[in-house]
Amino acid sequence: MSYGKGIPQLVRQLFWQVPYNDANRLEEVLKKHGSTIAAVLIEPILGNCCGIPSKPEFIRAVRELCTKYDVLMVVDEVKTGFRVAKGGAQELYGVKADICTMAKAVANGYPIACIGGREDLMRHYGRGVAHGGTYTAQAMSLAAAEKTLSILRDTPALEDVAAYGKAMQQGIGKILSARGVPHSFTGHHSMSGLFFRETPPDNYRDWKTSDYTFYDHLAGKLIERGVMCEPDSREPWFISTAHDAACLAETLDVFEQAVDLTLDELGREHRVKSAPLMAGISS
Repeated sequence: MSYGKGIPQLVRQLFWQVPYNDANRLEEVLKKHGSTIAAVLIEPILGNCCGIPSKPEFIRAVRELCTKYDVLMVVDEVKTGFRVAKGGAQELYGVKADICTMAKAVANGYPIACIGGREDLMRHYGRGVAHGGTYTAQAMSLAAAEKTLSILRDTPALEDVAAYGKAMQQGIGKILSARGVPHSFTGHHSMSGLFFRETPPDNYRDWKTSDYTFYDHLAGKLIERGVMCEPDSREPWFISTAHDAACLAETLDVFEQAVDLTLDELGREHRVKSAPLMAGISS
């Protein structure tokens, strides 16, 4: 986070920032500075920005450009790994990282993380590349990971999660459409964002300049009524296999109440508000 307090400005000299979903800008940087760039780091679905996804042509272009300019492609799958597909976002997009990182879903919430990658790169660990961690080889987390991965392998858990997310989007969409509230969704059904405008942003800068007022009011009303959404508007929906039909019905009922209360509180002009208004919530 380049805007975080305490991060030295000197750090800015160590990396290049390019806009998301803009392969041309990335190639411009690689053409000029590729010989001094070690890797391109990318999150295929922005987990801290309402689930904004890479466009398929963009992430495939990133893979091609990294190969062309002999730069490693490092894919951050901390949130997408074992959540959007068994093979993570790389499976969805049909790309393969040189190095990838995963966590969270690997052990269903227990403290664990892992690194994967090409064999020739991974063999450097312990041979000049240090690797350690506070919870490394912690037995409880490893046991949870083994069971979680077995469930993902042997059951349709991920398909069920995605189906629930899709049904929830459809229900929310009907509620908002009936009230004339502009909205759109983005990301994967298992971790998607809800935006209060007709078209969602496709990069962080577009999201950053959006208006979060509607979400800020809506989230509080949802939480007060037992739907524990993330109060931070950057967070997408996160679905669990624990969510069932009864949970969905309750969520939609509360969501409808919360939308009506928010409209009454902010004024009905939010039904036709022309300025960009965006929100992403976590369930």
